[in-house]
Amino acid sequence: MINLIPIILVAIFGVLGNIIYFEYRLKKERHKEILKKRLTDLLLPLYYALKNDELIIYAWLKSEADPYEYESEKPERLLNNLTEIIKGNLYLADDELHTACIMFMEWAYKGDSNERFQRIHDSDLAEDEILEKFIDIVYRKYNETRNEYIK
Repeated sequence: MINLIPIILVAIFGVLGNIIYFEYRLKKERHKEILKKRLTDLLLPLYYALKNDELIIYAWLKSEADPYEYESEKPERLLNNLTEIIKGNLYLADDELHTACIMFMEWAYKGDSNERFQRIHDSDLAEDEILEKFIDIVYRKYNETRNEYIK
């Protein structure tokens, strides 16, 4: 009888160890799946759309279009590009990005291209701090999540 106690304890600890290891691996795999979904459905499309809009100024400068027009149409242009991404995938955002997305949407809806055109000439675009903060958060979150996913 005394010889059975160590055998039973080893068996119990073996089963518990396997259960704990299985739960750990499952949690780790789910976390990686969530990171992948966050990257592919939310952060990468946001990052690409913002970076594309940032680089399109070079095409505007090569053409005969007015660069002030490019800036004055920015809220409407970004809103058109980002609305579907944010609408369909906002649930994947953490608290900071969620708040930034909502503030961006509010900023873009309030933007009037004619009014912005006048304020650009007067060098008075203080409300663009919201856009700059949004862009900074998207770039930072994309890089952090990408690095975490790669590890």
